Amino acid sequence: MIRALVPPLLVFLAAVAGAEEPERPVMRELPPGVLDRPPSQRALVDAREELQRRFRGPLARTTTAAGANQAAEVLLDAAVAEEDRSLKWLLLVEARRLAVSAGNAMVVDQSIILASASYDFDEVAAELRALGEIPLRGLDPGRASALAQVAERLATRAETDRRFDEARAAQMLAIRAWQRAGNKAAAAQAALRHDGIAAAAAGVR
Repeated sequence: MIRALVPPLLVFLAAVAGAEEPERPVMRELPPGVLDRPPSQRALVDAREELQRRFRGPLARTTTAAGANQAAEVLLDAAVAEEDRSLKWLLLVEARRLAVSAGNAMVVDQSIILASASYDFDEVAAELRALGEIPLRGLDPGRASALAQVAERLATRAETDRRFDEARAAQMLAIRAWQRAGNKAAAAQAALRHDGIAAAAAGVR
């Protein structure tokens, strides 16, 4: 065997060197279709410190809507390639929080999509809650239209899952967002869609 040809001293030195090197954390691969729960608050302690260390610059400029929006996009981009599961989850949560304050429904939606690919959580409830926290009065027509479109997609997903209460709530949010955008035709169409969801819900009760 090849190993038998290696001098005993070299084998000993290699073993000592290997023992002194600390073990590196290895990311556990999950079987297809199996997701982990989000990390606990205790597991996020170190992740928060790392977040503040690595993204101090963008996070320092989140007092304005523009700064919050920029930071949200930076965190979202970083989450795509992040391998540490606790930090990845925190990046997505913080990106979503900042996107809410900046009125960016698209980043909220993208953060939910990315998170749902790696973690087991109620994505419909999480997105509905986040979208509902976006201050409509502060949105320009473009951002209001984006919110309406995201809310309507969420309503469709919820209805497909037969979660009619969430579907109606998301569709109602879409109506209000279209109204804020000044798009009366889209608001009227969204209202008809809301009535259709309500009728479907009544049909199964």
